[in-house]
Amino acid sequence: MPSSNPRYANYSARSALRKRMASQPQRCWMCGLPISPTYPARHPYALELDEIVPISKGGSAIDPANVRAAHRCCNQWRGDKPVGRVQSIATAARAAFGAWRSPAEFVLFARSAAKGAKQSPTRRAEISNSRNW
Repeated sequence: MPSSNPRYANYSARSALRKRMASQPQRCWMCGLPISPTYPARHPYALELDEIVPISKGGSAIDPANVRAAHRCCNQWRGDKPVGRVQSIATAARAAFGAWRSPAEFVLFARSAAKGAKQSPTRRAEISNSRNW
């Protein structure tokens, strides 16, 4: 039975696009950190294709101009937030917490920045010791 999900309905085109992106060094467009091709598909740091204009808002799953590389955890955090909102949250996170060292740390900082939190003196140590990822 054919799928109504455009990611699966266009599987061969989407798969070819993913292979092309995986064959070149990639950086996550949200956190800016490199994406290693060695992580398995469901790992939080694995490569995922993120639609700039979400499919739910009319974007294409197979148009290379609409797809960027992202870590799985960054992509899940983003959901269908607009690009401008993601960039403003990342800017606020960097201003409040400084540079992040991992995608998981970016997600933690971004969640906090989106809520308007400021870094406490012990917060950086708590985050760097987190075993959530």
